[in-house]
Amino acid sequence: MDASRQHSPAEVSAFLRECLHGEPGEVLRRVPGRETFAVRGPNGAPWVVKRFRGSWFGKSPAEREHQALEALRREGLPVPLAVGYVEGYGSALVGMERVEAEGDLRSRLSELAPAELGPLTAQLLELVLALHTRGWHHRDLYLHHVLIDAGGGLVLIDLGRARRPRWVRRRWFAKDLAALLLWTPPEVGVRHRLRFLAKYMDAMEITSRRARRRFAEDVARRRARMALHVPRHGEAGPWEVPS
Repeated sequence: MDASRQHSPAEVSAFLRECLHGEPGEVLRRVPGRETFAVRGPNGAPWVVKRFRGSWFGKSPAEREHQALEALRREGLPVPLAVGYVEGYGSALVGMERVEAEGDLRSRLSELAPAELGPLTAQLLELVLALHTRGWHHRDLYLHHVLIDAGGGLVLIDLGRARRPRWVRRRWFAKDLAALLLWTPPEVGVRHRLRFLAKYMDAMEITSRRARRRFAEDVARRRARMALHVPRHGEAGPWEVPS
């Protein structure tokens, strides 16, 4: 049984409420309005908590991420296990189990020889298709938001902006693909990127020559536009479009 299930909802809520204040653990990331900590939950369970500050209309970002984590996990996608969320005055916090990762996908791809890329890019394609065929789009689908777990599987993280709208829009899928391709390390050549995009279009039944050309052009435009953005919070680059 996982550690989060060994505690009552009241115990989990009480622990998370304590994390609304101060420094509950090791800082993993801190940007305006959001902090991420590695903490030890009840009985030392390794968790990650995201704490949000500010005001919002409707659901808090903590509730949105919690709901996305639960919904995607129910549908069989490899995402962290949500343990709960809490809200306070001008603040909200979501907790999840910490993934025992061996690194992120961008770093791993940069270390491999071209002949070794196939298995990982095949896993990535399967993961993206599992997301998109269920009507979800990530909206921050960068390669460093895909972790490699201890068993070599891929785990999708940072789901605070993930949505499943009532009406599917192909442009959102194009944006996800553009983010992936933007953050593809230079070691992954043009041929591998084009092959990945072609296999994606095959699986998504984008079959006519005109539709494929329009989708590929949309991905390329969005990728080039993203590359011009100045990082808001000092994220690592590179932000140029690799050739």
